[in-house]
Amino acid sequence: MNSPSYLVNTVALINRAFPGGLSEADYLPLLVVLYPHMSNRNLAEVVSHVTRRDYAFVLNDVYAVGGGAELDPSAVAIVRAQLVAVGLDEWSKAD
Repeated sequence: MNSPSYLVNTVALINRAFPGGLSEADYLPLLVVLYPHMSNRNLAEVVSHVTRRDYAFVLNDVYAVGGGAELDPSAVAIVRAQLVAVGLDEWSKAD
C-alpha cells in the first residue's frame, strides 16, 4: 500500500520508530504524541495506513485523544522518546 505523498515522511518516521510494527500498547500514545503536529484527518489517515486499521475507527480515537482521553504518562513518554530518537524534532519542523 502506497502512502499519499504528503504523508510519506510521517509514515517513514513511524516505521523507523516501530520497525517491528506498532503494538497495541503504543497505538494511543502515538496518537497523543503526533496530535499537536497534525490535523485530525491526516493523523487518522497516516495511522490507519501504518496499522491497517479502519480510518473511521482511527479518526474516532484521534477525537478521543484530542478530547483529553486519559493515558498513562509513562507510556506516552516512551513513545515520544522512540520518535525523538528517529527524528521527531526534525520532522516536526519540516513542511
